[in-house]
Amino acid sequence: MKKIINISIWTVIIAGILVLVSFIETEYRKTTCKSFEIFIDYQDADPLISVEEITKKVYVTFDTVIGKKLSDINSKNIENLVNKINFIENAEVYTTLTGNMKIRATQRTPIVKIINSANESFYMDKNGILMQASREFTARVLIVNGYISDKYSDTLKIQKINPTSLLDKIYLLASYIYSDNFFKAQIEQIYITKDKEFELVPKVGRQLIIFGDINNMENKFDKLMVFYKQGMNKSGWDK
Repeated sequence: MKKIINISIWTVIIAGILVLVSFIETEYRKTTCKSFEIFIDYQDADPLISVEEITKKVYVTFDTVIGKKLSDINSKNIENLVNKINFIENAEVYTTLTGNMKIRATQRTPIVKIINSANESFYMDKNGILMQASREFTARVLIVNGYISDKYSDTLKIQKINPTSLLDKIYLLASYIYSDNFFKAQIEQIYITKDKEFELVPKVGRQLIIFGDINNMENKFDKLMVFYKQGMNKSGWDK
């Protein structure tokens, strides 16, 4: 008898859930989009894209979404569109039962701005992804210029383990500087020589650091740190 009662209770609960789901789905189909909101997480980096720019891209492709039934709006297609924006690392689109559509996007974190020999500029983020320079915004990051023939391409893949290209080496060097609070605050520019070697330009002082290749990079930075702590502090930054 107890078993029958338990089965009956669960049957009623499941039936209730199905009715509730059906009701929610019916109401959802009748609900129109009342607002469209976009939130961007810049991850403490300088903005490279604005809410207005994302809104414009969505409206150009899908027209305005406000006033349309939520069931007629393909949220997945909008999400795919935003995720294809070069500056966006990840984006999610969701709607509420009250008729609100929201986009939560995370911007990539630029660590270096590269200016090639043709005076074309593009960014590289902390994961080695290349981004075209924004027309509206400028990120305050490490600058790399000099003898750089590489051009921007969204298909380039940075080799982090066995660097072979100049961009690979730039990424490894810039990543090291970015991850170290002292060198991040101290180094403002990397210059690529004709021989594809690196020169570091500090923010303070008139020194030029002839770094060479990235071979033994960590050891070189260790020696540079000793120089700053034990040499410059004693003799002064102007010598």
